[in-house]
Amino acid sequence: MTKPPQILIVEDEILIAMDLEDMVAEMGGTAIASAHNIKTAIAMAESIEADAAILDVDVAGQLVFPVADILAARGIPFLFNTGHSAEDVLRARYESAPICRKPTLPRQLKLTLQKLLASRNDRTGTGDAALA
Repeated sequence: MTKPPQILIVEDEILIAMDLEDMVAEMGGTAIASAHNIKTAIAMAESIEADAAILDVDVAGQLVFPVADILAARGIPFLFNTGHSAEDVLRARYESAPICRKPTLPRQLKLTLQKLLASRNDRTGTGDAALA
C-alpha cells in the first residue's frame, strides 16, 4: 500500500497556501508543512522529510531560490507555482522544475505533482508516494 505523498508548501499568500493545502489533500496527499517566509522555508527545506514541494517564486518580496537549492541538493523535487513573469530565469536555473502559472487549476497541479513524484520514485527505486 502506498503512503500519501508528503508535500511542503512555500507560499506567502495565506489564502493561496490554504487552497494549495486543500488541493493536495483532495488529491490524496498531505501538506506536511506550509512556510510563509524565506527564513522558515529554509529551515524546513533543511530538515523536513518531504516527497515534493510547491514553491512560490516571490515569497514576501524575496526570491525562493535558496530554498529550491536546498531541496535540489537533498533530492526533493519541486515545482514553481507562480505569477512571476521571468519564466526564462526559472528555466535557466532550474531546467527540470515544472512551472505552474497562477491561478493554478487543480488538474494542472495534480498532473504536475504526479509527474514529480513518479520521477522521484524512478530515481529512488521506490513506489511509496503517489497521488490517487
